[in-house]
Amino acid sequence: MLPKVTSHLFLHTSRAVALVQNQSGTLRNVLQHQSSGSTTSTVPWATGTGSSWGGAGTGAGPGGAKFNAGSKFYTGYTGAGRAVTQANTSAGQDLARDDDKEDVSVSFVKPRQSSRHSRSLGRRHSFSLPSGPRDVAQETGVGVLHSVQLHLRARHTFAPSAEHEQQKRQQPSQSRPPLTADDSSQSSFAASIEDAFATKNVSRLAQLIVERTDRDHDVQKSLRSIDARARRRRLGAQTSSTIHEAAVEVADAKGKDALLAEDNFRAAMSIFDAACMTSESDSQKRSALAFRFPVSVYHALLRSCAHHASIDAALRVYSHLEARVRQSATHGSDTSTSFYPSTTAIYYLLSTYVNANDLSGAMEVFSEFKDLCAREEIANLEPGSNVRVWNKMIEAYFRAGQPAGALRLLETMMDAESTEKTQGEKVPIPSPASSTFTTIISGFCNQIPTGPPNTGSAPVSSPHPDVATALSWFNRLLLQPNPPVNPYESSSEPTRPDQKAWTVMLEMLSQAVSTDKSRIQDLNRLFGVLVDCAAKDSLEVKPTLRSMVLNTNTRFLEQATDSEDKDLAHASLAFLLHHISSDRDTRPSLFQINESQALLARVYPQLLRFGMADKAWELTKGLLAQELSVIEEILNKDEKPEVKISGELLNKVVPLALQAIVSSSSETSALSEALQVMRYTVRMGVKPTAAMAPYLLHAFMVSPIEIQRDLAQQDYETLLSCALAIPVNPSANELPQGCAYQSLTALLKAFDNAGIDSHVQAVPRKLALAVMTTLHDSLDDHQLAEFFETVGPVFQRFKRPLPPPAPVTESPAPCAPIIVDSELSRYIDEWFPSNRSLTVYDGYARLQDAISAPSPRYPHPATLGHLINGLGRARDIPAFQSVYDTAQQVIFSPYVTANPPWQSQAWFQIEDQMIIAYAHAGDMESAYVHRDRISAAGGVPSPDAYGSLIECVRDTTDDTSNAMALFTECQMRGTKPNVYLYNTIISKLAKARKADFALDLFEQMKSNTSLRPSSITYGAVIAACARVGDTQAAERLFEEMASQPNFKPRIPPYNTMMQMYTHTKPDRERVLHYYDLLLKAGIKPSAHTYKLLIDAYGTIEPIDIEAAKEAFKKVESSGEVSLQSTHWAALINAYGCVLKDLDKAISIFDSIASHPSARRNPLNPLPDAVTYESLINVFVTHKRMDHALTYVAKLQASGIHMTAYIANLLIKGYAATGDIEEARRVFESLADPPSGVAAPNNHVPHDPSSTSSVRPSEPSYREPSTWEAMFRAELGNGHRDRAVALLDRLRERHSSPLFVYAIT
Repeated sequence: MLPKVTSHLFLHTSRAVALVQNQSGTLRNVLQHQSSGSTTSTVPWATGTGSSWGGAGTGAGPGGAKFNAGSKFYTGYTGAGRAVTQANTSAGQDLARDDDKEDVSVSFVKPRQSSRHSRSLGRRHSFSLPSGPRDVAQETGVGVLHSVQLHLRARHTFAPSAEHEQQKRQQPSQSRPPLTADDSSQSSFAASIEDAFATKNVSRLAQLIVERTDRDHDVQKSLRSIDARARRRRLGAQTSSTIHEAAVEVADAKGKDALLAEDNFRAAMSIFDAACMTSESDSQKRSALAFRFPVSVYHALLRSCAHHASIDAALRVYSHLEARVRQSATHGSDTSTSFYPSTTAIYYLLSTYVNANDLSGAMEVFSEFKDLCAREEIANLEPGSNVRVWNKMIEAYFRAGQPAGALRLLETMMDAESTEKTQGEKVPIPSPASSTFTTIISGFCNQIPTGPPNTGSAPVSSPHPDVATALSWFNRLLLQPNPPVNPYESSSEPTRPDQKAWTVMLEMLSQAVSTDKSRIQDLNRLFGVLVDCAAKDSLEVKPTLRSMVLNTNTRFLEQATDSEDKDLAHASLAFLLHHISSDRDTRPSLFQINESQALLARVYPQLLRFGMADKAWELTKGLLAQELSVIEEILNKDEKPEVKISGELLNKVVPLALQAIVSSSSETSALSEALQVMRYTVRMGVKPTAAMAPYLLHAFMVSPIEIQRDLAQQDYETLLSCALAIPVNPSANELPQGCAYQSLTALLKAFDNAGIDSHVQAVPRKLALAVMTTLHDSLDDHQLAEFFETVGPVFQRFKRPLPPPAPVTESPAPCAPIIVDSELSRYIDEWFPSNRSLTVYDGYARLQDAISAPSPRYPHPATLGHLINGLGRARDIPAFQSVYDTAQQVIFSPYVTANPPWQSQAWFQIEDQMIIAYAHAGDMESAYVHRDRISAAGGVPSPDAYGSLIECVRDTTDDTSNAMALFTECQMRGTKPNVYLYNTIISKLAKARKADFALDLFEQMKSNTSLRPSSITYGAVIAACARVGDTQAAERLFEEMASQPNFKPRIPPYNTMMQMYTHTKPDRERVLHYYDLLLKAGIKPSAHTYKLLIDAYGTIEPIDIEAAKEAFKKVESSGEVSLQSTHWAALINAYGCVLKDLDKAISIFDSIASHPSARRNPLNPLPDAVTYESLINVFVTHKRMDHALTYVAKLQASGIHMTAYIANLLIKGYAATGDIEEARRVFESLADPPSGVAAPNNHVPHDPSSTSSVRPSEPSYREPSTWEAMFRAELGNGHRDRAVALLDRLRERHSSPLFVYAIT
């Protein structure tokens, strides 16, 4: 038995003393079951809360949202009788559904102040069943349109004060976040309401209310999450020291503003009030529409009332609920089941008063609740829901500053078992649950009243939380033998703290450390207990809690003094070292490692300050080794990790580590130790900084010459990089005190004295150029001459040569005078930019005729640039190279040289056009050469050049990353993007499903007043949203595109929208909607359009195979669109995979060869690889690999090249039938493309008139999806070792780390 706590547990505060003295009897130990002399039977743990815990979910039904979207409310039989009879079941389910969530709490609502006179609850409503009916004749006399206008447009339900409205009008209007709700959606919502009232559609009205209240509930949860993040930042004293942290704070602030701007509660109540005033029909004057709402609608409204602490609204909702009871009592023949208030309704009504800080109202609601329980006139009184109501009343007392009342309630609950025995009748007083004790602890931790309570007396709470009492209760709970179970499951035996109790207590102690430093010991002790008991108590050591505790320790150390807090500081540092470096049962993620490293960076100076430098460096190496081990599991061991992973930690810690090495090591060992640190730093991708450099350079300068000459090539390069990170001749203030390093020239002289000429000669050209530039920019001619006279010949490579006469290349020697003819330029340019009768080759022929004439003439450089551009797009490399040679002769001719500005401009223009030409011709390496020429001459490529480079980055394993790198480069170099550049980069991002980046660039483009997005731009960004299934953004962008004054209808955006609603978010109605828009815009459907129609009819439920066949016949009979393999494949898929008609799928395929479409292109006849792939997919679906073998043989006999996608299906099919050896044979029969190059020959040409040049004998190359198919096949057949071996092979090929990680 536990000892009594009359004078032990509650004597920590004056309130506790007053409580004990004023009670008529001794307060029984709230954590003790019975006195030692009593013999009582233990009340068994609850066996469950009945069917209410198993309430049906509100999401999609079986088969997923694609086949059964589900609903958030009952939309079936919604008659009055059905609504009343379902009250008893829906009530318990509604409350139980939230049992695992946070209690209803008020967010961003000012509590009711004592200026509002407290009114008796009995004068405002009644909880009793009345004897007479409610007269609603006057209410139902209001017309539908007038009701809607009254409640939606006037919005008087929660009309703010005039002063508030004036302030609101004075504030600048804030636009909603991009790509969310707009005016059209609001108009649509209003139209839905008016239509529902006009048709008396009760189900639709109920749905609209539930949608708004559910959204309001989500908004409140999001607001609580934002506040929780802000609170954790405050507890850790974290500042926005990084761009990411600052961005998070800004995003939270914007998100909070956007959430607060929503008006869901007002809209829901407006609909409800209008429904209360609108009758079902003229013949039923006494029955309002609201009387037919499911009870869950009332619960949803009351929940929102509680969120907003709106007592008036809650009373209106509950009063109407009671009116339904009165109507049910009067017209008893309409229902067979009596209706009573549910615990859900009472709980939300009580929560409303608690959140409004109206204690008197809460007490009256709770008193009526107990009376209803005693009379058994309350629905679904489940143990869990009953406990929640009692917990909420305990919270009410604490919020009002009256812990004595809260403890009396707890005492009553503790006495519940004995009260039942002595009275001999059922008294529905629940025993405490773990959540009850959590409420007590939370009350002591947060008992500052949110406003003066409406009790008529001053609050008795202290101005600060009672941490001591809360901690005493918590410590007592830790001693209990039973682990926590369901938070709302009553028990006669207290349990150890549950998850929420731990969160509350640790947060409170973290706050208390700022005012009482000794609380750091309690915080660390409890966190250690949590880590130890988490497994046995089924608790989770949440990352947010861990971060909060560790950051609180860091904040404490930053404020600690060396003299007064030395012992506490050492204990705190030991705690941090243990928990930062503690071994984990599971491999930490990179995010967790990042968090630990960020914390170490903050605490590192404190470790040095309190004499723990050695442990600090060991911990640094340990964390870096841990990070490296995780990265090595994803990347190849010889591959550099990205700087962003650990660069911040190294930039902060390495200078301190080097300083410790230099100050504590001898001159003979300091350089070796410092180089070990720098080698690792450079290998991790972090360049030497000005903070690191002096220590390594000092170690080198003081080392004996024997050590200086015995270093690796990489070490000398690192030393040069360090010297470049600081000024050439740094001042004393720019170097640590006593630093032996003086200047870059002194370092180079030390190299010369050490006799390392071969190493100096081996310095990479880029680094040597940087040294040369730094020397010549910092020293005058006399200093340079003096330096180069004192060093050996090898150092002459750092001496800048005389400038060349031309920007990059020397002038070609013309064999005859160059005559530039303007008339000839116009004649050649007639093909440019477009001409129906002339092509670029006509212009090229005219050039050749002019320069080969007896008296040769030449065009202007701009004309030659146009030819280079056009010939490059025609992929004629020899032709545009010859034009380039001609351009060089013109540029360096006396005619052009006489005008240097024109010569410079012409040279840059020709080089820029060569970038574009080589890019479109597919020779990216040559394109980069001309880009580098422009950069070396101090110029910047044009946005068209960068756009061409981005557009033509293809056939690599990471096109998007390369494209983004080019776009970033162009911005860093100052190139202003044009429409073409934006279009190309957005298109690349769209294809890679990087919608967020694409939308960011699109918004950036729109913010540029000099640019206007084109239809191509809109098509690209719509495609980005469609690929990730963001239907709302895609539709909004489509409407925005169509409303542009420069809009020219093009087929891609229409096909994109159709494809989104066919494959990503299946919705046939929307597919046909955009098909109709396409036709109305005067656009002729393309082959892809018809393919999407076949898919829409043949794959989206309900299947309409006849309509799919009609779409197929349209293509078949069309004279403008040819029947392609994709159309056959879509029809085969519909029959074989969707309708499961194997024979029909085979017959369709067999008919292709004899169809007229098969012979339209003799060079690429049908069936082709696409149609074979569709049929083999049918065989795999039906697990008929015998058929698959037959048709694979036909494919090979037909001379069709095997693609990786067909191989993927074969691997999947063989694995599914257990033939893993055959799956391996297929996989190994494929080849790997060169590293970094995309697999060729796996895609059939889009243009049906083109020919495939791939011979059947050429190898088939694996795609990334092939590796994934084989990996899953091995795992599915129980061969984990072989699956791991596949990953090793991928790493050896330097595959994308993200791809490898995604497979695992």
